[in-house]
Amino acid sequence: MTGMPTGMPTGMAPTPAGERVINRHVALLFRMGERYLNRQLAGSGVTSGTAPLLLELREQGQRQLTTIATAIGVDKAHVTRSVRALENAGYVAVSPGAGGGRSLSVTLTPSGEEVVIRIETAMLAWIDIVSAGVEPKELATVNAVFDRFYTNARAHLEIAPAP
Repeated sequence: MTGMPTGMPTGMAPTPAGERVINRHVALLFRMGERYLNRQLAGSGVTSGTAPLLLELREQGQRQLTTIATAIGVDKAHVTRSVRALENAGYVAVSPGAGGGRSLSVTLTPSGEEVVIRIETAMLAWIDIVSAGVEPKELATVNAVFDRFYTNARAHLEIAPAP
């Protein structure tokens, strides 16, 4: 096909302009949100890359590394590095997993519980910034759509994990 982006699988139709706009906006908002979060968390030992791990532990309690990796959509090596840094900062405790062997289980410490409040405060402030002028009903629709996006992404990654 003429004008098809390099690397597009054979037989795949070009992405409609509307979907490209959504993709671009999501990517840019994600990067801007990371930048904002990193500024708000500066000096805490937590970054936009480790914050989702702490939020997952707060929501789900004690978890194994692979379970955390699946839940937040990253590989186990990323979680292992993040847990090491968060353990050094005093935000998580690591113990042998229930399955024994090399399995590790991670839980929040009291300091971790406190920093999660700081993370959520910063994240909610970012949402307030980007949703200024958006009606509550519209925001509820956006939330529902992103819940569906998240559910679809999780299902896809569980069915077709990265090679």
